[in-house]
Amino acid sequence: MKQIYLKDFMTVAISDLQDAGRYGTAHVHRSVLRSILEYAGNKLAMSKMTPAFLKEYENYLIMQKKLEWNTSSTYMRCLQAVYNQALDRGMVPFIPRQFSGVFRGALRNHRRALSPSDMRRLLSNRESAKNTTQITNVSNLPKENTTETELSDRKKTKSAIDKSTSKARACLELMLRLRGLSFVDLAFLRKSDFHEGYLILRRHKTGTPLRIRVSEDTLKLLRQNVSQDPHSPYLLNILDGRLTGYEAYQDYQSKLRHLNTWLKNLAKSRKVQSRVSSYCARHTWATQAKYCGIPTSVISEGLGHASVTTTEAYLKAFDNGVLDRANETVVDYILLPKKKK
Repeated sequence: MKQIYLKDFMTVAISDLQDAGRYGTAHVHRSVLRSILEYAGNKLAMSKMTPAFLKEYENYLIMQKKLEWNTSSTYMRCLQAVYNQALDRGMVPFIPRQFSGVFRGALRNHRRALSPSDMRRLLSNRESAKNTTQITNVSNLPKENTTETELSDRKKTKSAIDKSTSKARACLELMLRLRGLSFVDLAFLRKSDFHEGYLILRRHKTGTPLRIRVSEDTLKLLRQNVSQDPHSPYLLNILDGRLTGYEAYQDYQSKLRHLNTWLKNLAKSRKVQSRVSSYCARHTWATQAKYCGIPTSVISEGLGHASVTTTEAYLKAFDNGVLDRANETVVDYILLPKKKK
């Protein structure tokens, strides 16, 4: 059997993904390829991807590169899919239990779910007094050291900061109100997706159909952020409607990076200690739905997940106080005599 190098095979696979318009998957493949070549070198033969090698690579990702387990799992699933493609073509040998020794599941990511109080603090329109003073109170600066041009530039900077913060806050609230909609699905909403008070779309990641009722408050927020370009196919003023293909994907990635930067700044200004990113609305919606007693199966369908297992990775575990009270309720119900009516 001819020796097949991982770099050569994955380079072709990445090109095929690009041609098929699967830019996100191609991006993951590129990240995985860079990582494993950094670890093992350019001449890594696919036949050398034994269980022992994969375990050592996993240890490298976790211990040296300090990746999260879920990120390492993504890398391993990608490598498994690539190896299976080569196996189906008869290009590599079958290796029994090849990936059985590495983690390929999903751990609950507690840090992405915010408390209701933190979410309300982020979505409040009021800026903290301290932050406002630091940014806007330019009249207190020594006039002899500050030119009119500098004052004008600072006002423009403040205006840009206010506009970006407002847009980031609007995106966060829309994602929360629309059943924890992911940012990619929010950004790519099309004008044609809105029908008689509902958004009807398919998830970018899985193709799962979603039908989300738009409340009056949500509709107001949508109108405030609607695209002003009559030629743009997009509903909101997030993406450049003139771009297509890979350029559109790059535009989305750029807007995602900007959103996460401004959400981080917003969290800092509102004194929210938890890490805040575009994922927070989705994880917060799912976790608080669980706390409200909504069945996991309903949460899963609401998020558009293909599997309840995926949903369970989103859900933050109940704290000990909630579990203790639940235990007392169950034990009392079983052991205490019932009062006669």
